[in-house]
Amino acid sequence: MLTNPYKQITKVSESRKVYFQETSPEAIWKELVAKDAGAMKDLCVAMSQLVYEVGVPKFVVHFGASLLYHLVYRWHGHYVNESDYLASRCSDMSASLMAFLQRQYTLAHMGCSVVMTWDEENEEMVCFRSLDWKGADDIALSTRRFSFVNKHDKEVAQVAGITAMVGVLTGAKKGFSVAINYAPWKRSARFKSDPTFLIRDLLEDERITSYEQAKQKVKSWEVGSPCFISICGVKKGEACVIELGEKKVHLREIGEKPFLIQMNHYDLETSPFVQHNEKPYDIEMSAKEWYDSELLKNSQKREKIFKEKLEQKSPLNMQDTLIKLYQEVPILNYETAQWVYMKPRSGEIEVYSVLDK
Repeated sequence: MLTNPYKQITKVSESRKVYFQETSPEAIWKELVAKDAGAMKDLCVAMSQLVYEVGVPKFVVHFGASLLYHLVYRWHGHYVNESDYLASRCSDMSASLMAFLQRQYTLAHMGCSVVMTWDEENEEMVCFRSLDWKGADDIALSTRRFSFVNKHDKEVAQVAGITAMVGVLTGAKKGFSVAINYAPWKRSARFKSDPTFLIRDLLEDERITSYEQAKQKVKSWEVGSPCFISICGVKKGEACVIELGEKKVHLREIGEKPFLIQMNHYDLETSPFVQHNEKPYDIEMSAKEWYDSELLKNSQKREKIFKEKLEQKSPLNMQDTLIKLYQEVPILNYETAQWVYMKPRSGEIEVYSVLDK
């Protein structure tokens, strides 16, 4: 367990199997429901409260969710049967509200920090990500490590899971890792797949086993809202960020650089979408003020810290270097809920829950 003035960080040791090739939701999620039904219910209650807190009356939220469910999700949505099942078993909410909550990456704002770099000591690429989202403590308490297994009980992918969430934010398999970051593109939601569903599809697809295959697949996605997808491979130089815009895609690769970073803004030097960036803070603040600051506005500050620290020689191994770096504010902030360290060569991940002290 790691402690600092703000957070308590604990490695998640238990793993839950997700039998993704089963035909019924009951069979797919049987282990998670058996062990974590209580945590799933708590998270559903917490996430629904966050939706109500935006100032829209409850009846409007429920009416809108019902309308979307009956007109769109039931007919064109991903994983609706699974969402319906989890609503019936692990929450007191309607199937329509559960389906609505499953698509919050398209609809909600959150921040994340991702770095991909070459580990010289172990001669492999690694990726470290922080998940920052409203309701951070509730997400941290619901964080689990999922093992996606096929019909032969063979592990296909490891995922940093959140109970009651059928989509995937972060995961790895032998050959590559993938993580999503929120992009600052206002009024962009559309009737396309939530990117968390597409990430799950990517990791479950046993035909896709390499960095290049994953990169080409992601470049073809049509997503419900613009976002950043970070893909890390095995060999030195296998790392990229794919900026999925409304109609265009921009690829940014690591090239000869020692690391590649993605926060919550478009790259100032290469991206064609920089006009969508939030204006960054231009004042100096205390550590506590940075810790409590808005993530879209402190995004460039987080990137600056990463660049400065990673360019310095560290006496620690790469994992410990990154763990230390991720404890610096505002990389660590009031919305930090989860850390994930991924090693695409083996397909293994380490998951950490991050709770307020």
